[in-house]
Amino acid sequence: MNTEIKKVGYCYASYSQLKEVLNNYKKEYGLKNFYKLIEFQVKTNKGINFNIRKSFKEFKYPNRDTQYYWSIFGYNAAALKKFELHTNLTALSIREYDEIKGGAPYQVFKGV
Repeated sequence: MNTEIKKVGYCYASYSQLKEVLNNYKKEYGLKNFYKLIEFQVKTNKGINFNIRKSFKEFKYPNRDTQYYWSIFGYNAAALKKFELHTNLTALSIREYDEIKGGAPYQVFKGV
């Protein structure tokens, strides 16, 4: 089994939506005075299902109704499906997120 947790996708949700569903899994880390990391970690006895993380730089309290792209971490792409089943929210893969955001900054186009 792969024991390395990596970024597998994103979800577009507000802080209040995630807190409502994942209230028992919330962790807040205050690193220095201007940096805050909010993490929801869903675990079972077999390991971590998924983590959802968002860092707020120079932002003490996030607006609860503003939607952000939250990073989803897990062992593999199955973490996205586990996230969807657990929260009833839509998860985006990294490829889908890149298509929404405009793709790579330097795209190569092949001529005919």
